[in-house]
Amino acid sequence: MSTEKTKKTEHRQPPQPPHTEAMSVNEIEQLISRLENEMQDFVNIEGVDTDLTGKDRQRLISSRVRNNGFIDKAFDIAHDNPEFMPPHFDINTLYENERRFEQLRQLMLVLQQFQQLATNAFMVQSDFCYREALRIYGSLREQARGRVPGAEALFEALRNFFNRRRRTGDEPTEHELEMDFKRLIHGKGDGEIIIQNESPHITGGEHKVIDNVHTGRSAFKETAEAEIDEGTRNKK
Repeated sequence: MSTEKTKKTEHRQPPQPPHTEAMSVNEIEQLISRLENEMQDFVNIEGVDTDLTGKDRQRLISSRVRNNGFIDKAFDIAHDNPEFMPPHFDINTLYENERRFEQLRQLMLVLQQFQQLATNAFMVQSDFCYREALRIYGSLREQARGRVPGAEALFEALRNFFNRRRRTGDEPTEHELEMDFKRLIHGKGDGEIIIQNESPHITGGEHKVIDNVHTGRSAFKETAEAEIDEGTRNKK
């Protein structure tokens, strides 16, 4: 076996599960419960919720970098020059508001970081589960081709997820056009592909693509199909 084929075979090995020391399902459920409780306590104490309307948000001054810099500078001046403050201006309240502002900003940054970490963990798990689902799909496809009793219906239930319908009037993408062309060349689909150029010039003119390729039982519109096919050929 050549080096190229060996690399392809290694690339098609079954997907590896996420890190073995990852949180268990129960630990994740407990974390979600704690976060929900903390969030509810925050809502009750702060008196804020997620129901701010668009007009409510427009009336609030956004906390952008320039505004944050202005707030920091104004508060620094107030600290160093209390004699210039407006009448009846409570400097102690100013200190408390400043600390509260900084802590809420830090809380927002920590939650953003945590959200990014949770998103990354979710993407890793999603990739693993999707590839496992592809293995199930490929197994059912082979069993359906082998006419194993009951496999056809199960395979059809999964194949529906790959039959994406193009909206009427939309031209196919280059990838879709290439896939349809390959199906026609290899006899896996029936129909026709017509490319009509209109007002061609040296720099190129407008063109219209008519893709009337009809998918049959062995033709699918998805990249996963090509991945499964390649993995099957490499095993032979």
